[in-house]
Amino acid sequence: MKTLNFKYILCFFSLLIMFPSCNNEWLDEQPLAQLSEGSFWNSENDAMLALTGIYRGSNPGSNQYTNELLCMASMTDDSGYKFGDIGVIYAGYFTEGDGQVVQAIWDRAYRTIFKANYFLQNIDRVEMDADKKAEFIAEARFLRAYEYFYMSVLYGGVPLITETLTIEQANSQNRNSLDEIVSFCLSELDASATDLPSTRPDDEKGRILKAAPLAIKGRLLMIHNRWGEAVNTYQEIIDLDAHIIDPQYKAIFEERGENSKEIILSTNCIAGLYGNPQNQRNYHPDFYGGYQEDNVFQNLVDAFLMTDGLSIEESPLYDSDKPYENRDPRLYASIFLPGYTMFRDKLYLGHPDETSSGIASLPGATGYGWKKYVTEDYGGDWASSGDDIIHIRYAEVLLSYLEAKLENGDEITQDLLDLTINQVRGREEVSMPAVTETNSDELREIVRRERRVEFCLERLIRYMDIRRWGIFTEVMNRQFYGMKLTDNPENYTDYPVETAGRFRGHYKVIDKTGSYTENNALLPIPLYEININPDLQQNPGY
Repeated sequence: MKTLNFKYILCFFSLLIMFPSCNNEWLDEQPLAQLSEGSFWNSENDAMLALTGIYRGSNPGSNQYTNELLCMASMTDDSGYKFGDIGVIYAGYFTEGDGQVVQAIWDRAYRTIFKANYFLQNIDRVEMDADKKAEFIAEARFLRAYEYFYMSVLYGGVPLITETLTIEQANSQNRNSLDEIVSFCLSELDASATDLPSTRPDDEKGRILKAAPLAIKGRLLMIHNRWGEAVNTYQEIIDLDAHIIDPQYKAIFEERGENSKEIILSTNCIAGLYGNPQNQRNYHPDFYGGYQEDNVFQNLVDAFLMTDGLSIEESPLYDSDKPYENRDPRLYASIFLPGYTMFRDKLYLGHPDETSSGIASLPGATGYGWKKYVTEDYGGDWASSGDDIIHIRYAEVLLSYLEAKLENGDEITQDLLDLTINQVRGREEVSMPAVTETNSDELREIVRRERRVEFCLERLIRYMDIRRWGIFTEVMNRQFYGMKLTDNPENYTDYPVETAGRFRGHYKVIDKTGSYTENNALLPIPLYEININPDLQQNPGY
C-alpha cells in the first residue's frame, strides 16, 4: 500500500512552484499565495519544502517521461530502440544538438545542483533541531553528488559548481577534470552518509537512506578501479543490516513490491498524481497495445543459463527446437519470449508470419520485448502508473562486493560466494544452482554474466559495466540479431536473416559494425551549452 506523506509534500511543492507561471502579476507585488525570500527560511517546514524542491526534478526524484533509459539501453549490447535501424542509435539522438537525452540530462542535473547549492547556502538561517538539520543537509549533498556522479559517467568532466551563480558567471564556466569531479563526489557521499539513517518509517519512504551514498560511492570506486576502497564501502552497507535479497524478483519492479527491503534508492510514483509514464505504456509490447519503445537482442536472451547452471552451449537440457524451456527464471520475468510467454491469457507472438505487430510493422523490433517493468494485472492509466523507478538494489551491493574482492586479489572462499552471488541466485523465486568456482579467471566470467542477467534492462548498469570492463567497442561493433525466423535461411526472403554460424536463421536487426569508437562511450556536451559558453570544450569524436 502506498505511503503518501512525503510524496504528497513533493506533489504539493511542485504545484506551488507552477502557479506563478500562469500570471505575470506576481512579479509586481508580494504574492499572497506564494512564499517570498523574506518570509522563507523561518521554520523546519520551510526547510522541508526547500529540500523537497531539490528532490523534485532530480535524477532520483524525477518521474517525467524522457527517452533516457530507452536510449541508454541502446548504448549497450542488450537492447535497441525501436527505430534502431536508422543510424547508429536512431535519428537525432546522441548528437550535440539532441534535446531529449543529451540536453535533458544536463539541464536536469544543473537545475538540481542550483537548488541544492541554494539550499545549502540558506539552511543555517533556519532554527531547528540540529540532528534534523544535519540530516536535511546530508540529503541535499547526496542529491547534488548524485547528479555529478551521473554526469561524470555520461559526459566525463563537467563544470563543478558549489554555490549559486549569476547568469554571467554560469555562462563562463570551464569544465573541471574527471578526477576533480570524482574526488568531489566521493567526499560529498562520505559526508552525506554520516548523517543519514539506515532505515526510515513508512511516512518517510522516498527519502535518502544511508546505503544510497555508499552504493554510489562503490560504483564510482569500481569505475576507477579502486578495488580495496570499494570492498570497504560495500562492507559498510552489508554491516548496516538494513537491506535483504527479496525472495521475489519480478514484483520488485512493480507497485506491489515497492516496499521491498532490497530497494536502496528509487523514484516514488503515485498513479494519476505523480505517476510513472513509462512502465505500462512505453515498455509494453505493441502486441498488447503498448509503444514497445525498446527491443531485446538475441545475445541477451542467450546469456540466461539453463536451470542446471550451465550455458545453452554446455547444458544437455538445451533444445534448440524449444529454446526457452528449462531456463533461469529471471528470463521469464524479464523478457517477452515469442511463442512462449503467456500474458493476460494471450500467447505472446513475435514471428511476422503469426502477427502483424513487432517485426512486421515496427522498425528495430526483434521479436522480443521488455517484460521486467510491465504488470500483468494492471488496469489503470498506462501513462501514469504507481510503479516506483528503481535505481539501486541490494543485489548490486552483493555482486559488486564480490567483484571488488576478486579484482582486489582477496581470497575467494565458499563463504564469500554464499554471502554474495549465491544469495542473489538463491532467492526463492529464482533458485539457480549455487556457484562453487573459486578460480579467479573462471569466477570473473561467472560474475559478469550474473550481473548481465540479474540487472538486465536496469538503468545504466550494463552501460557502466561494459565501459569499465573495457569491452564497450568490442560488444557494440557487431551485427545484432532478433528471434529465429527460419530453419531454411538460404531460401528465406521475407526478412534479412543470418545464413551461417551461431545465429543461423535469426533476424538481422541492425549492424553496428564500425559505428563505435571509445570516444562514443561518452555523450557529447550539449551544443546549446557550447553556443552559450564557448569555453566549454566538446568531448572527442563529436
